[in-house]
Amino acid sequence: MNEQGTKETKLTSKKYQIGIIINIVFIIVEFSFGAIASSVALVTDAVHNMADVLSLLISLIAIYLMKKKPTKRHTYGFYNTTIMSAMVNSIILFVSLGIVIWESVVRLTTQTTQSQPVGWLVAVVALSGVLINGLTAVLMNDSKELNDRSNFWHFFGDTLLSVAVFVAGLIISLTNWNWLDPVISIIAASFILVESWNVLKESFEMSTNAVPRRLESGDIERYLLGFSQVEAINDLHIWPLSTTETALSAHVEIAEDVDYFKTLDQITNGIKQKYKIGHVTVQLETCDKKHCEAKI
Repeated sequence: MNEQGTKETKLTSKKYQIGIIINIVFIIVEFSFGAIASSVALVTDAVHNMADVLSLLISLIAIYLMKKKPTKRHTYGFYNTTIMSAMVNSIILFVSLGIVIWESVVRLTTQTTQSQPVGWLVAVVALSGVLINGLTAVLMNDSKELNDRSNFWHFFGDTLLSVAVFVAGLIISLTNWNWLDPVISIIAASFILVESWNVLKESFEMSTNAVPRRLESGDIERYLLGFSQVEAINDLHIWPLSTTETALSAHVEIAEDVDYFKTLDQITNGIKQKYKIGHVTVQLETCDKKHCEAKI
């Protein structure tokens, strides 16, 4: 990892640490006042915040593992832990939102037998949640890295839910429409589920070694065939090493009378510069060599 990458990793670690600390404090406050106010929206939002803190912790562990040097057993190092982290975080988000929706439905069906939420107290705590979750979302929103995007949706979702709970608290304090507390939680959670689906889908694709979305294998193949000395492309593979690093390997068939090392440098450097692929492995073969495509 170069010096620039090391600095970025340190900054990323710092923002995750800050996010974990401020959200743990807020969870304790939210659980306490949720019980006092008898608000399912506050309690379920606190549960969702617990899932978010777990997501931040998983991402932080992945960042530390990514900094470890490659070993003879893990020759690529631990870069793919960031993909695993993004995948797990997306699943946690969906599960936690499912809990929010379930608890809200239960509250709607049993509300007449339970104490009703204290509207003004719900509104005050929810407003604090807007500030805490909004700050954490801002911390996560300065990167296109998949883990940051996944955690951004976690905390943007919490911010949205806190806004919804704040509005519900104000309305309840004025109208005694107690059914609004769980209903608004269901609406907010459903919206977040729809918006975060893309992150889950992309993290699944990367965990199964799909070509990263910013690249098209067909474009790269056409680029390689654009070299006058290249006759054919065999066994072209492109896969993510992490949420930010990509690898490529290919067998490239060339004419017999070309400069082998010059051609290899042109192809390798060209791919790295044009497509921002850090790990490029190219094997050159002459046209008289019979090549058998691998099964994968």
